[in-house]
Amino acid sequence: MMNKLENEVLLSRRAALGAFATVALGTVSLLAGCGSDKATVTEDAGDGDKKEEAKKEEQSTTDLAVGTTVTTAAGLSVVVDSVQPGLTNCDGSTMTGIHVTYVNNGDEGADYNIYDWKGEDANGAQQNQGYYSEGSDELQSGTLAAGGSVAGNIYFDGDIKKALYFANVFDKSAAASWVLA
Repeated sequence: MMNKLENEVLLSRRAALGAFATVALGTVSLLAGCGSDKATVTEDAGDGDKKEEAKKEEQSTTDLAVGTTVTTAAGLSVVVDSVQPGLTNCDGSTMTGIHVTYVNNGDEGADYNIYDWKGEDANGAQQNQGYYSEGSDELQSGTLAAGGSVAGNIYFDGDIKKALYFANVFDKSAAASWVLA
C-alpha cells in the first residue's frame, strides 16, 4: 500500500505528463493542419512526356494505375513506379514490394517519409511497411530541396492489392491510391 508521499509524487508526475501530452498534441494538431492534401494527377503519355490533366476537373486520385503521378498542391509529385509481388521473406512469409519516387517541383523544401505509405490487402486492411530480409534500396525519410528527387523501395507483409499515399502522416484517409494487380 502506498503511503501519502508516494501518492503525491505519482499525482505530480501524472499532472506533468498530462501537461506535456496536451502541449505535444496541440503541436501535432497545428503541424497536421499546415499541409495540403489536394492533388492533381498526371499520366505517362507513353512516349515519356507527361501531360497534366485539366485542374478544373476534379480528377480522382484513387485506384490509379502503377506509373501514374500525383502532385500535391505544394508541388510534390509522387508515383508508384513498379510492383514486386510474391516476394518470400526469410521466415517463408509472403511480401509485396513497391518502388516509389518523389520529385519536389515546389519552391520550398518538402518532406518524404516511409510512413507516408500503407499497403492495403484484398479485405481492406491497411498496414505500415514490414521487414523484408532481402530488402534493398529502401526508402528512408528526409526533406527534399526544391527541384530534388528521391526514390526507394517499400515492403509490406502479405499480398497487397493497393498502395496508399498519405500527404500527411496524421491523415485518416489517403491522398492517393494505386492498384497493384
